[in-house]
Amino acid sequence: MIRARSLMRSAASGREVSRLELFFDLVFVFALSQLSHHLLEHPSWVAAGETFVLLLAVYKVWVYTTWSATLLDTSRLEVQWMLLIVMLVSLFMNASIGSAFGAFGWLFAASYLLVQLGRGAWMLTVGLDRTTHSHFVRTLIWGCMSGPFWVAGVFFDPGPRLVFWGVAAAIDLGGHMLAHRLPGRKTEGSQVPLPGERIFERFALFYLIALGETIISTGLAIAGNLEDPLILLTGTVSLAGSVAIWWCYFHGLERETLAKLASLDDQFRPGILAGNTLLVLLAGLILVAIGDQLVISEPGARPGLATVLFLYGGPALFLAARGVFIRRVLGRRRPPDLAGIGALAVLAGMSSLLPAFVAAMGAVLPLIGVAVSDAAHRRRRAKQGPAGGF
Repeated sequence: MIRARSLMRSAASGREVSRLELFFDLVFVFALSQLSHHLLEHPSWVAAGETFVLLLAVYKVWVYTTWSATLLDTSRLEVQWMLLIVMLVSLFMNASIGSAFGAFGWLFAASYLLVQLGRGAWMLTVGLDRTTHSHFVRTLIWGCMSGPFWVAGVFFDPGPRLVFWGVAAAIDLGGHMLAHRLPGRKTEGSQVPLPGERIFERFALFYLIALGETIISTGLAIAGNLEDPLILLTGTVSLAGSVAIWWCYFHGLERETLAKLASLDDQFRPGILAGNTLLVLLAGLILVAIGDQLVISEPGARPGLATVLFLYGGPALFLAARGVFIRRVLGRRRPPDLAGIGALAVLAGMSSLLPAFVAAMGAVLPLIGVAVSDAAHRRRRAKQGPAGGF
């Protein structure tokens, strides 16, 4: 039954991101730090799989709570309480990340399901329009399909638990990518009152905060290795990589995307694509943070395979996700992104023969090259007028 008293956002509510929403994000930046530490302490393919499954769960909680808050009027007390309660439960979920495949897997799974199913059920009581209400019903159904696998995994050792939770995460991700379609039932994006500009701004702000966490982890690594004579160089290289990522994301791309969304009637599908892109970008940041810490701790050593994958995998994920997003949403190809990925692949193959700090420089140079290419392209576009593309 849909409530007559709707909590949905109206035109008078405004589209500014509330301070509470940014406060809410901090719990999930903490989660990214936990995920980085988990993979840093266990640099193996199994731990990489564990980290990705946990990242999917953390991301699902954040993105669907964020979407809910975007649809609703965050000045209403009921919506604020929802955000605070999700924030509290998520704090315990994220705190258990380091032992999710150990003694406290039950806490991670229970917190995840409590938030996902509880918030989803609550959304059916807030007076949604018919199309959005139907979508949240299907979201709950998909959540109930993955729930048994999350629960079952708790009762097994880490190996089988990863299998069960991997299936659960795959179901959740599949539902997200399919817009929670069910046989004979799907969401018509043009009928969903989703302000694409606002949801993209939420993604951008969260990514900015997450990038800040990467800088914090780099700063802590520098503070612990101040006696190393190479620390000035390695710290500078690490910061240069973060600045290049920031430049490639926020200079030009953000403005072009907002302008494109403003011209679309159906902002639902681009919103889903932006969310999927954010997931890959966050995975890339985790790899970047780990790679920077490893290099700063042993800058003169020959990097092992794990270090090479962290150093070059993060930037490669960033450029790949950015390129796909620009192609799908803006309808343009970005050859510099492909060239950057190619350069990363070539340099990664050579990096095992070089000291770690030189390998780190090799991972940053393609990012700087793409950033410079973007800046040059925007200058040419400014001279050509509005007909030019990103």
